Order: sequence, then C-alpha cells, then structure tokens
Amino acid sequence: NGARVVSIDPRMPDISYGDVDWVGIRPSTDAAFVMGLINRMIQDGTADFDFIQRFTNGAYLVRDNGRPLTQADVIEGGDKAKYVVANATGELSFRGLKKNEAGAVVFDEDPAFKAVLEGVAPVKLTDGTTIPVKTAYEVVKETAAPYTPEKVYEITGVEPGILLRIAKEFTNLKGVIDDGWYTSKNGTDVQLYQLICIANAMNGNIDIPGGLVVTAGAGFSVPSVSAGKGPNGEKWQEAKEKRIDKIVYPEASATFKVALQAAVTGKPYPIKGVFFVGTTMFHREANSQELAEQLKKLELCVVQDVLPQELVDYADYVLPATYFMERKEMAGVKWALNGSIYLSDPGLTPPKGCEARHDVWILLEILRRAFPEKAERVGYKECKTAEEFNKYFDAFTDKGFNKFLAKCESQKPGWAEKIKKDIETQGWSTIKTKKYNEYPYHKPFGTPSGKVEIYAFQSFKNEATEKAIAPVSGYIPSPAFTAPKKNSNEFILVSGKNCVTCSGLNMFTQPTRYLGDRTVWMNPLDAQRLGIRNGDMAEIEGIDTKYVGQARITVTKKVVPGAVFAFGFSGGNRTKHLVNDPEYQFVKEGINSHWFATGYAQPIFGNVANNSSVRIKKVRG
Repeated sequence: NGARVVSIDPRMPDISYGDVDWVGIRPSTDAAFVMGLINRMIQDGTADFDFIQRFTNGAYLVRDNGRPLTQADVIEGGDKAKYVVANATGELSFRGLKKNEAGAVVFDEDPAFKAVLEGVAPVKLTDGTTIPVKTAYEVVKETAAPYTPEKVYEITGVEPGILLRIAKEFTNLKGVIDDGWYTSKNGTDVQLYQLICIANAMNGNIDIPGGLVVTAGAGFSVPSVSAGKGPNGEKWQEAKEKRIDKIVYPEASATFKVALQAAVTGKPYPIKGVFFVGTTMFHREANSQELAEQLKKLELCVVQDVLPQELVDYADYVLPATYFMERKEMAGVKWALNGSIYLSDPGLTPPKGCEARHDVWILLEILRRAFPEKAERVGYKECKTAEEFNKYFDAFTDKGFNKFLAKCESQKPGWAEKIKKDIETQGWSTIKTKKYNEYPYHKPFGTPSGKVEIYAFQSFKNEATEKAIAPVSGYIPSPAFTAPKKNSNEFILVSGKNCVTCSGLNMFTQPTRYLGDRTVWMNPLDAQRLGIRNGDMAEIEGIDTKYVGQARITVTKKVVPGAVFAFGFSGGNRTKHLVNDPEYQFVKEGINSHWFATGYAQPIFGNVANNSSVRIKKVRG
C-alpha cells in the first residue's frame, strides 16, 4: 500500500533484510533523533496543529515555574483540576474532566472555543499579580529548537539528509513511531518514550488507522486470586506492607531487583525467601554478579521451571513445571488490534517419569502444606494427580467462560453459540473489532488532562516525580554506564532479540544450537583498528562491573562504529547442571550481556538499563 518502514537501531535487525530501511544510530542517543524529528515538523509547518490544539494539552497555559495554570490560579475558589487556555483576543477558557450521568469520565470544555498555541498575553492571578505564561506547545517548541539536523548528526551519527527525509516522509505519509519492545536500555527510557508519544501526537496520528492506537479488549476474565480476593468471592485482610518495589519505585510495573536487594540490606523490609516461577533471572536481570551475591543471601530459594536455567544453581529446591503446551489455557489475546479470546488445549504431556506440575498446582500444594486454612479459602484441597488438579483448576476457566457467554448472549441472541463454534473449530473468536477515533476524541486518556500530553502534567504529581522526570526533556546522556572513550577499545554493548534468540526456553532448543548467533558483532572500522578478524576470539570486560567473558567476533557492517552487539537469550549460560551433557554445551558459548550491565534503575519508575560499556581485546594464541 505504499507504506515505508524505517528501523532506527544501532544494529541492523532482521526486518531490514527485506524492504525495511535501516538507519544506524549511536546507542542511547535516540532522544536526540526524535527531538530533531519534532523540531523539523514544527519548523516546516508539517505538524498537525489542529490536532495539537484540540486533542493534546498543547494549548494549555504554563506558568513561569513550569507548572500548569489552573482555574484556581485565576478565579477565587476555582478548580485545581481544570486547566486554562486562551484565544487570540486573550479571553480565557477552562478544560478539564467530569463524570456524565452514566458515571463515565468525559471532557468538560467548550468545543467551540478556539485556543491558540502561541503568543498568549500575561495573565492576572487571584492575588492581583500578573505573570507571563506560555503554552505547553511553546515549551516543547523551545526545547526542540536546538536539535537542528546538524546537532542531531553530532549526537547520533545520523546524517542530516536522512533526518530531513524521514521527517518529510513521516508527515507526508502520516507515519507512526512504534513504541517498540525490549526497550529498557539506557536509564533514560521514560523520557525517550515520552518524546515518541509527543512525535506521534504532533503528527496527529493517534487512534486512527495506521496510527498509534488503543487496542480493543475482549472483556474476558477467569475467576482468580487478586489482592485480598479469592476466585469465588472470598475476601481476606492483606498484609499492611506495600509491594516492595512500589515503595522504592512508586510508578514501577515490576522491578524485581528491589526484593533481592532487600535480602542483603533488609530495606525497605527484609526478604528471607523467594519463589522464582518460570523466569530466567540471569538473562533477565542486569548485573549478574550482584544477582548471584543476592541469591546467596536468601534463606530459601525455590525455582519452578521447565529447563535447568542458571538460576537453578542457587536453588534450595527445584520443582519441575509444565510447559504451556502441556496445559489448558483460555484467555484474551494480547497485543492484538481486535479483542479476541483463545483456547489452548494441551498438545503434549510431560515425558514419562517426569513429575512436572502446573505452576499453580505447585504453589497451591505448598500453600496447603504450610498454611492449610489459606488453601481452604480458595477452595483447594489436596490433588494427588494431574487429572484431579485439572478438574479443580479448569472449573474456574469454565465458570469464567460460561459467564462471558451469558453476557454476550444477553447482548445479541445467538452470539454465544457462534463463539463456542469458533472456539471448537479454530481455537479463537473475535469478540470486539477495533473502533477508531475514540481516544482522545471522545474518551479521555488516563492523563491529568485526559488529553495526549505533549507536556507531562503527571510530572507534578508529587515532589519525587517532579524531581525524577521533567514535563518534556531533550537528549540526556545515559546515567547507566560509563561512556566509552572514542576510537579506543571501549564500546557500548547493546543487546536485542530476533525470532531465533527470543526467550530463555528457546535458548536450549536445537534450532538455536544451529541457527542462533552467540558471537559479538563489531563494525569493520573498529575491528581493523584493534587488529581483529572475523571469527577471532576476544576478551570482553565490563568497564563498570569488571566482569570478564569471552566470545567470538563477527565483523560486520550491521552494527554502527563505536558499538558492539550481542543477542540476548542466546548464550552465556553458566549453569553447572549441563556441564557433562555434550548436547547442550552450546548454551555456554558467547556472553550474557547482563554480566556487564550495572543494574541502574530509573528513579520513580524502576526500569532497569540493559546496555553497558565494555573493553574488548583480541585473545592471542
């Protein structure tokens, strides 16, 4: 359909082997490139200014201290949650959120009011003083202004002409910047993805076909255990302590390193034992040396897994678990445009003699033996066979599915039968087709303003948040690792995935043995300077962690000068349990990039940086 796809990456990804353009960029400088893109859209007048005025907070007024101007600032007794905009004559209006008659949150504003994006006169406050103001758009414009094509080239290594071409095509073709995957890299990732959202908003490409969209959910759920609630409506008192990572990183989705740090420090409260369920900690958590020392401090370490990952070496107990293909599962389809549900029937059974159990079965059985009254309150009694447990566990799935079918049938007679037929014949059923032009046109986002915020009001949530992240930021050098010296034997080590090297389980498979890449990529210019040839063995030392590993070098133009690349989930598995098995020696080849990463976590958010800086020298002999 005439679409163009551009991959901006320090290494050439697999998708660029086809019709996708690869633009090599210096690691950790993406923010400068995105700012350059935003600056060109503003300077060239190609940004979607109508979208910015109506559907972002670009027209909202900002005080000279950076805080948003609210109704309470200009009207006695005004609402602090309503923000101020102005028109060309200086008249003020207010935009906020309210609940409608049905209890849904909707926009509260005058749709006929034409707010301006620039040139607002000073505003008089309730105390009688007059202060200068800017629009949020003006602040973004001023922040982006230094990022000329030449400045972007200086920081990123991306040629000015390439930036200009991409900026032109991005707006002409109504492009979108994908929010990516495997993104926690440099300790400045929150700011980067903030800028990516700003660029998409500047292009007006939100929740429309081909744009950055809010996906449709199916609305399906299975009764389960959540905070203080059981699958059958049971309730109980939760422990008073907050989830440990939320104490240190309040905006974290999940920062496990806090729990293991607490095993050493006892803060914010002591952790004595940990259950690891289906996670490859050494290929997931940055700073492997620190991780190993923390694991040694635990009084109890239990690992539930399918394969002998390196984590098993530190376990007091190893409990074999079943693979997803060995158990039944019904759920909503993730990361899909439309809302669908699927049924995954067990296609395999555990090998004869293997006592693998469903992860939930393992946990419930331990709970029953340690705290029988707590197992009772979720209706669990001892299950001695897989058949007994499946009967217990699948009943929750059936209950959720039947409730879901009844709801669908009440909305449209005959729908339940169609869903059941879809599941029986194809294993999935689409429940809700994506409806475009909803957010933020008719439905608010979860931001303070409800709009796409090109200037983040969330930064002013509290003092800690305000200190951690600015409402809009430019390029910030990575705080996660020591910057390598230019034109030396020091490099930024970046990692990534592809379809072969994508998970801790995949690492052990025979296709990975023969198709996986356990080498370190180096640009020919760097290799020539260091006297390294393709296939040479090299010593890799972490500049910050001092850890030393070895890997063969692949000399290739598929990585930019000054950077080296290694696949994650590919090699460097140091497990002792495969030491004598000739079929699996390949998993030890190469490096694990987490050996060299510092483990730096971004304040407030807790995302842990995976990139690192290393020294490389050829192994002689």
